[in-house]
Amino acid sequence: MQDEFPPQYDPESETPDPTSGLPRFLRAWRAEAGRKIGRKRPMSQAMVAARCGMTDRWIRKLEAGYPPEPEPERMEALADALLLEADQRLTLFLYTIGCNPPAGVTSAHDYNSPEHRAIQLVLDQQDPRPAYVSDADWNIVAFNRAMGEWWPWVLEEGANLMRWGLISPESREQMVSWESHARVYLSMIRLELLRKRPRSVLPGILEKALEDPLVRSYWDEDTTVLANRDGHHFRLRLPRFENEEIDIISQVFVPARFDNLRLVLLTWPDEAESPTGFMVPPTFPI
Repeated sequence: MQDEFPPQYDPESETPDPTSGLPRFLRAWRAEAGRKIGRKRPMSQAMVAARCGMTDRWIRKLEAGYPPEPEPERMEALADALLLEADQRLTLFLYTIGCNPPAGVTSAHDYNSPEHRAIQLVLDQQDPRPAYVSDADWNIVAFNRAMGEWWPWVLEEGANLMRWGLISPESREQMVSWESHARVYLSMIRLELLRKRPRSVLPGILEKALEDPLVRSYWDEDTTVLANRDGHHFRLRLPRFENEEIDIISQVFVPARFDNLRLVLLTWPDEAESPTGFMVPPTFPI
């Protein structure tokens, strides 16, 4: 169990803030968490403390209005312990850290929830355009039929865009000018690693990728950072289209309720010449 407070932090020098709304939220969240796990009463402070690896006293002081040491890792653990939804998690971080929570999938996310099923419906309605959803580690968490036909690797358990793009020999055959793609992927990983998210698979993927001297040279010689590849125009050579080169544009969106997810739609410059061989039905404003 972690120390209650860092050595440089003296909780006795602090006084509770009677105007803080956090204690009220914490009590309400404990009650809701109790219902989520099937209890007829709120999750106790002791249960919350055990679930997030802190002491009972630490939880009691938070609920008494004492300001916590602003450590994102502890707040992430507390949010997971309380099974907080996205908006609740944001509220906790704004009260304690003063910023948005780090992006990343945690144990509190349920990909079978109605909200996530709604996102799947959006993906399905993109056919014949490929579309997928990835999390902050670029794990593929949802995709439509076209995506599975274009890239069968997304059907595999644990499918991850960075692992495929940097490590799989198949990616070097299918992405024209693979070097430029690899540099883009490394630029995105370079930025995402700064978040230092616990349980991220990116460090392991990067370590494996850097075993390749060519990828290592790209990593060592560059310091470029990139948040996403929204609007990138690139060329592919896929078995689905008999390895003929096709032009693709990636459009990246972030669902308002799930800012840890990326919704990616793949389109082409001229739909009249779509790689599927037929016109995509026009869309009209609602």
